[in-house]
Amino acid sequence: MTTSSPTRFIFFWLVLLFASCKNESNEKNLARFKDVYLNESDIINEIPITLDQKDSAIFADNYIHKWLVDQMIMDKSEVMIPLEVLKVEKKINKYKMSLISYEFEQFYINKRLDTSISKLQISNYYENHLDDFVLNDYAVKCMYLQVPKKSKFIKEIKGNYHLKNEDMIDKIMEIGQNEEVSLYYSPEEWVFFDDLMKQIPILEKYSKVEFIKKKKKVVLEFNNYIYFINVFDFIIKNGTSPLSFEENKIKSIILNQRSKSLRKKLRQDLYNDGIKNNLIEKIRQ
Repeated sequence: MTTSSPTRFIFFWLVLLFASCKNESNEKNLARFKDVYLNESDIINEIPITLDQKDSAIFADNYIHKWLVDQMIMDKSEVMIPLEVLKVEKKINKYKMSLISYEFEQFYINKRLDTSISKLQISNYYENHLDDFVLNDYAVKCMYLQVPKKSKFIKEIKGNYHLKNEDMIDKIMEIGQNEEVSLYYSPEEWVFFDDLMKQIPILEKYSKVEFIKKKKKVVLEFNNYIYFINVFDFIIKNGTSPLSFEENKIKSIILNQRSKSLRKKLRQDLYNDGIKNNLIEKIRQ
């Protein structure tokens, strides 16, 4: 079909009409199959608002063509494969019921779902389900500094990176403020050992478990840098995953549990209401 087809002109006019926020009381029929009509309201809401007028006209023309072909398919299929059509209709009705039920339940749940989850609730769930949280990799709590080999701070770092007291910690934090020094210090935060290796490439030469267990405080050289590493704590692979890694997962679990509870309550309330008002009954044979 060329761009000068009557259908395209109709839709180009239609898009202009709606774009200028003008409305007509009498809807125009845009296509017909036997005594079934496709009109403006059937299609206008289907046109994506991101399309310009030209693309909207193309979209509308394609929509009309598909609608007409679909009507022909439905008509022919009823004659040629009536039994299969009945099966399809049953599937469609079943799907329709499932879709309506889902949308209704989601509407009900979204209106009532309490999405606030306290730290205590997360912690309690974690403590009661420790066996569910298995670490898939090695994790550490650590501190490390990266400094150029010719840095003037190397001697001071060597004397303080063990962090045996507050003065040493303060000194390392002070040194870490310098531009040539890269410092990571978060003693309560767990990080995956693989993420640590991305920052300190030479760690790839070591066995993860051997390094974590035996080299708690170590100085390594790689290319033009020296790395000072202090491992405070570690968890080996397949150990219990730390809470900080699992918080988002636990939040999702708690919300899902609340959703299931609301869905169960809704269905039970609907059933009870139907019985109470004599709308439904189980007919016993």
